[in-house]
Amino acid sequence: MSVSYYDLVAQEREQKEDLSDTEFWDSLMSGVYGQRAGDAKLIIDAEDSEKGCGKTGLAVFLAKILSGVFDYDFSEEDMTLSGAEYLRRVREHPGEEQPSVIILDELAGAGAGHAYREMSGQNVELGNWWQLMRKKRIVTLATVPHWGKVSKSMRREAEYRLHCLKEPIGYFKAYEVTTSFAEGDIRTRGLDDERIGFPDMPSRNDRHYNYLDERKDRLLASATTDADALHEDEQPKRVDPEEIREDERKKTRVEIAQSMRNTGLSGREVADIIDCSHTWVYENTVNPDA
Repeated sequence: MSVSYYDLVAQEREQKEDLSDTEFWDSLMSGVYGQRAGDAKLIIDAEDSEKGCGKTGLAVFLAKILSGVFDYDFSEEDMTLSGAEYLRRVREHPGEEQPSVIILDELAGAGAGHAYREMSGQNVELGNWWQLMRKKRIVTLATVPHWGKVSKSMRREAEYRLHCLKEPIGYFKAYEVTTSFAEGDIRTRGLDDERIGFPDMPSRNDRHYNYLDERKDRLLASATTDADALHEDEQPKRVDPEEIREDERKKTRVEIAQSMRNTGLSGREVADIIDCSHTWVYENTVNPDA
């Protein structure tokens, strides 16, 4: 039996503000359940890129709150540490009839969404999926040391930035992500005049938080900096977008189209979403049920 949002809030009320009584919550719910009935991408960072400000704890807290509201069975598989792992989980999630939640912890880790790898293959695929995920209705909670470390294309696709404060710990400020009308510059607009509180998940011995924390500890103890097995001594290199060959871009698009068809979408539905002809979709993908 899933726990309702209001039951969870009641458990926190003695020391935390009521999340449901915030402009941020109203905006988020409107996007998921309103006329748009879409997804949401939230980037969680910290003041001065400080460690220990509760980014992962906030992500886990919101994931559990949202799962209760959505009546979604949040599991350990929904807590990912790499771009590849995240994309696999996206493909496994329900369609537009069921809102769901995924955590992508350490979004900028070793290239997964990193600003210095703006046009790397994984970044392009992540950015494209963030453009096309409306039909999935997934709320993504991505953590990163600082907002500026995320690639510009992914920041543009995000709906919210949640900025964890270093003093006092256990509070965040919510911002809506917008773009300027003329140039498409990325801007943020503050929501709520007051900071918003969240519980200390480690001190509560929360099993989801502990699971994700243990995975990060194992990763730090390994020879890599990322669950995608990128080596620690590999330095991020900025690549000129013009250096990406057309066939590589096409391959990424084909992979995305095929992934969408694998979720049960028809060729015409995929064509409408990625803005191409249905003929192109049918020529470059296969029907998984055939």
